[in-house]
Amino acid sequence: MRRAVGRAAGVVVAVLSGLALTATSTTAHAATGPDVIAHRGSSGMAPENTAAAIDLAVRQRADHVEIDVQRTKDGKLVNFHDCT
Repeated sequence: MRRAVGRAAGVVVAVLSGLALTATSTTAHAATGPDVIAHRGSSGMAPENTAAAIDLAVRQRADHVEIDVQRTKDGKLVNFHDCT
């Protein structure tokens, strides 16, 4: 049970971080070049799909953060790469 709560909290943090990053993205950037998308957060420098990876991507000024979310058999959303 404790593990499930921790995962749910991680998903909430990830989603909120992504929303905050999207809200602060400026349209002026679109005119200067392609958007930078942090795949699973800054996964090359922090464990992928973690709040740490998302926070680092925000600090590195990524335009967007993409995370992997899966639905479990009991209907819960978890931050996880694939179905296996």
